[in-house]
Amino acid sequence: MLTARATLLALIAFLATASVLAGGLVSQPLEPLVEQPIAMTDVGPTSASLLVTTDVDLACVVVFGTDTDFGGLALDLDMGGAAHRDHRVALRGLEPDTEYVFRMQGSAPDGTFYASEVYAFRTLPAAADDRAWRNVATVDAGARVVEASSEFGAAFAAERAIDGSATTEWSSRGDGDEAFITVELAERVAFAGFGVWSRTMGSSAEIRRFEVVTEAGDVYGPFEIDGAAERFVFDATGEAQTFTLRVLDSTGGNTGLIEFAVYVEND
Repeated sequence: MLTARATLLALIAFLATASVLAGGLVSQPLEPLVEQPIAMTDVGPTSASLLVTTDVDLACVVVFGTDTDFGGLALDLDMGGAAHRDHRVALRGLEPDTEYVFRMQGSAPDGTFYASEVYAFRTLPAAADDRAWRNVATVDAGARVVEASSEFGAAFAAERAIDGSATTEWSSRGDGDEAFITVELAERVAFAGFGVWSRTMGSSAEIRRFEVVTEAGDVYGPFEIDGAAERFVFDATGEAQTFTLRVLDSTGGNTGLIEFAVYVEND
């Protein structure tokens, strides 16, 4: 079920896709409202981010795709979803080494719709990795979240960290360095490593350092993370069924995860 926030922003995206809207209302150019270039940053093999500050409050989305039919929709990462001026939109689940086009668009409180020109960027090639691993910390594999420090709400539930999707995320409610999540696998495994992809809100909510503790009390780490553009993979070996990721250092705020993975060797 769509949240009220998602429904509102999806409606904005739909209405702003046409230059002439119902009732003769015309979308206005977005570029005069921003000082910096409208361009993707933190571009990786499967994700990119758009950071834009507007001169007026806007509720914004980005439509994107491999051509101007778009087909993809990314929402502003603002937790409340109301019109505001500092925007961060994350595009995830992209294909490596692929040309994408995008347009930023949104609505002001007075009902005016704005849409940017169409811009392009290219994702980075995928990094070479000869490890034959598979992730067993997913809902589909029978894993479940036993406990989490907190959840911002249903749209940011802890289970989103193990749902196998790069377009969803778990967010704590302001836990910062105190955030943690405990995941129980379907069975005890001999693991080969961990994968961690931190959520971000531009400058806050990013995990920088963490450790993983098993049900036996074995501690792995600390591990360092350099940014939130991609998933980071860490070698670690042992046997366990339950894993608790504890944040040791972060940029504060609503820390959380796009993905937590426990890897085993392929059979």
